[in-house]
Amino acid sequence: MNFKRRHTREPICPDTNSPAAGRLKIGFVGMSAGAGATTLAFAAAEYIAARLPGRAVTLLELDMRASAPAGRPYDKVGIDRRFAGRDYISFFRLAAEGRPLGGAVNMDGGINWALRVPGEHGPAPCAATLHRLLNNVSGDIIICDISPHEHLSGMLADLSCIICIFDPLPSRLLASVPAAEACRAAAAAGIPATWVFNKLNAGVNLREATRFTGISNYIPIPAIPAETVYAAEYACRSLAAELTQSLATLFK
Repeated sequence: MNFKRRHTREPICPDTNSPAAGRLKIGFVGMSAGAGATTLAFAAAEYIAARLPGRAVTLLELDMRASAPAGRPYDKVGIDRRFAGRDYISFFRLAAEGRPLGGAVNMDGGINWALRVPGEHGPAPCAATLHRLLNNVSGDIIICDISPHEHLSGMLADLSCIICIFDPLPSRLLASVPAAEACRAAAAAGIPATWVFNKLNAGVNLREATRFTGISNYIPIPAIPAETVYAAEYACRSLAAELTQSLATLFK
């Protein structure tokens, strides 16, 4: 497969290194389930935290489903292991109860982890709770892991920029239509948007994928070998090292 730069666009996320950037809220938006938004958001948080130690980085999960299912992202990044012997604050519970969020932190590895606890009791987060989290959680750079949901359009308006992630598997491209329409509308309204085709491999028909989505300018991210993905999750580490080139393109 040929990943030539003629297919890509210049990154349009705000410069994370600029003092003038202020508080940045960067949304990694999966166009469908399984697109890789969580993996890329985790890697991006680690990548930025390592390169900008003077700026506070928060990884925020924004998910409206009734319960945070296993494998999403609390388990994926090994929060139980990271916080063994330490308290882990539930930002979602604080937000739902109307309690202050600004001073709450779950720091590990230079990142403030604001993730839902799988199986946490209580109703599914409503749109107001997610907006409260997005606008009140502490941090200079908020990396948001965003799952598609019915209130996506309203949430995108509160972001500094969005990174829209497609999995080019045909069934997932079909499922991506509602989220892609919401992201196009946000881009038309002035929210900087970068389009990503993730998990590219020799079986992907990029001509068909780009024709279906209407996306001609995008950042390509090759598929990472399954054994590498498995090894990283067993070690509770991100894939930032494997994604360095792609992340550098996103955050030039």
